Amino acid sequence: MYRLLIVDDLPIIVDGLLELLEQTVHLPLHVMKAYSGEEALEVLKNNKIDIVISDIKMPGVGGIELLQKIQEQWPSCKVIFLTGYNDFSYARSAITYGGFEYILKVESDEKIIESVERAIAKIEEEQDQQQIIARAHKKMRQALPSLQKEYMWGLFQGKQTTESQLRQVFHEVDIPLDAEKPVYMLLGRVDAWKEIFTTPDKALLTYAYQNITDEYLSEHVRCFSFVYDLSRIVWLIQPQEGMAAAGSSEWSKDYQYTRGILECVQETCKKLLGLSVSFVIGTEQTSWSHVSDRFHSIKYCFVYGHGLSSEVILNDTEMDGNETREAGSRQDFFYHTRVQFLMTCLENNHKEQFYKQYAELTAIWNDPLTPYERKTELYHSLSAVFLSYINKNQAVRDYVNTLIDLDHLFKPNDNICWPDLTQYFYEMAACIFDWNDSCRTELPAEVIQKVHRYIEENIADDISLNALADYVGLNPSYFSRLYKQMTGIGLSKYVNDYRNLIAKEMLLNTSMKVNEIAAALGYNSALAFIRFFKKQNEMTPQEYRMVRSSS
Repeated sequence: MYRLLIVDDLPIIVDGLLELLEQTVHLPLHVMKAYSGEEALEVLKNNKIDIVISDIKMPGVGGIELLQKIQEQWPSCKVIFLTGYNDFSYARSAITYGGFEYILKVESDEKIIESVERAIAKIEEEQDQQQIIARAHKKMRQALPSLQKEYMWGLFQGKQTTESQLRQVFHEVDIPLDAEKPVYMLLGRVDAWKEIFTTPDKALLTYAYQNITDEYLSEHVRCFSFVYDLSRIVWLIQPQEGMAAAGSSEWSKDYQYTRGILECVQETCKKLLGLSVSFVIGTEQTSWSHVSDRFHSIKYCFVYGHGLSSEVILNDTEMDGNETREAGSRQDFFYHTRVQFLMTCLENNHKEQFYKQYAELTAIWNDPLTPYERKTELYHSLSAVFLSYINKNQAVRDYVNTLIDLDHLFKPNDNICWPDLTQYFYEMAACIFDWNDSCRTELPAEVIQKVHRYIEENIADDISLNALADYVGLNPSYFSRLYKQMTGIGLSKYVNDYRNLIAKEMLLNTSMKVNEIAAALGYNSALAFIRFFKKQNEMTPQEYRMVRSSS
């Protein structure tokens, strides 16, 4: 129902229009009236009006002034001017100030009704647009935590970015940090879980632990946090906005505050959640270009010395004698993590990150002080990375083998020339990246078709993302992005839509039982299939079969 207000200083006009519109039963209208502009303003103060039919020239508050007042209070209201003045200046004023339509009083009743119909149609159109925008904003708000985490996790895994790119993304996904300033890093952990806790229980408690810490920290610093494992959280901390320019003393105060408040967090988590939690805080400010190295360095404090204990608060420089002796092991652990990062770069075609990490690792081959054994260890580590990658895909192996002698991956020359070895692995990486680029530019449509055929032929088997990515020889995360880019929908939606289509065909064209259809579509139980079908179609398979058969 829409509220329509008729305004004219001639009562006969108002009453006539009121009778006309009330008799037009197909219009969903609640009609109100006013015999002056002033009276209309009083009605507008107490009621939301959707449509106004008004004279343009009235004593006191005229139609144009009334229009301006309406737009201030009810900007979506449609004002139709019905006037006896056939003057261009009036029409121009009406349109200039936002009037919906301008109709002469000599026009027929049908013209007036048609104008009201157009006003209603316009309101409904705008409402649909507003609902679409509102739903989009809602989805965006719901997706923000995932977008924030995905981007930050990329930085923590070594993704390179410029300050301007960082600033733009922070603004777009509402990360409350300054891209121009460094950060302190704080890591938290739930020390242990009770056996009765389910995975949802753990997720909920970790979220509560995160919120408690956020609330304590946000009183004096600005911070951003996300869960990077089921029981582990990372916080990035900066002075509050406007304070970072105060100098190193302000950063020092914030570090001391953060360190001091952690005991309160532990006590609160123990009291409210029954959780034992621990923290490791970085003692130095970290630039955005080094957050990845810093993160991986700090998180291993949890797996050495006091980090293995419960309810501890450590910083990354606190080591006793035993921890000092373990520092070499910790460094080795970090070293192997960096080597494995090269594999991630190869799988995701991240060239810049690969070459940067590769240059840092192979720098020891040009260092005369590095022991021979350490250099040889790096050779074997890199060989393992490349062999593991090319053995996953015979086509890649064949391509690389035509350009580079793979024998050097198994055994180096007797007289190792470290610079030559550096160039050898570099060229192999370049070959792999060239292969990936050629696949991504020439074959994406064929890959999608191949996957669709596989899904159709193996709908009863494992058609998970990992299985499909392995079938086409691509990294799962890259394949997921490629599929979405090529088709406009997610892979899981395509699989669900295809399963739903085949399920309908089986229900209508065969006498198969529901449990038989469920098995044919790869479901472990009929109940799981019924839940899926009802979610897709808002009715059970049996209901669908009965409704369609009867029609």
